[in-house]
Amino acid sequence: MTRALLVAGLSAALAMSGVSSLRAQDEARPRAARPGFPRQPLPRQPAGLGGGAQRQMVEQRIRQQLWQVAKTRIGFTDEQMTRLEQVSQRYDVRRRALNQQERAQRETLRGEIVADSAANQATIAAALDQIHQIQRQRVEMLAEEQREWGAFMTPLQRAKYMALQEQLRRRLQELLKARADSLAVQPPL
Repeated sequence: MTRALLVAGLSAALAMSGVSSLRAQDEARPRAARPGFPRQPLPRQPAGLGGGAQRQMVEQRIRQQLWQVAKTRIGFTDEQMTRLEQVSQRYDVRRRALNQQERAQRETLRGEIVADSAANQATIAAALDQIHQIQRQRVEMLAEEQREWGAFMTPLQRAKYMALQEQLRRRLQELLKARADSLAVQPPL
């Protein structure tokens, strides 16, 4: 799988509760500085798979690695892992929908900002209101998800799992920034 496809897949996975070996960053770090993360590379893209199938494959691989790391580091039982997967799948669907809605509103805003003096103020106001509403829904959803986790995780396990998710988000942001930086310095073809 090319690095660009990996980045695209990992970007889609930001909405997920996943973890990846993040090959690009791992290659730059000495093995001793990579505690606890699986060392196996992401699978190569089989010929003929489209973008959607590829994204699903990457998301599945990230989710599998998260489960491995979560079970090892946090000490989840098999039953807890099953419940975590069920809860995560439900919330992932909602998270993706909110992300798509927010992306659409931000695209609307971009279009109006580019129009500058010809921008439709009512459209801008509505898009801003929608973005704020989506952000409120995201916070409410996080609280709901935490309550569900509390039904089968100890507070310590929840805290560790949240820390693991935050570590993933930071690593993904670093990877995406490094990718953007590398694209900015590459000469055009």
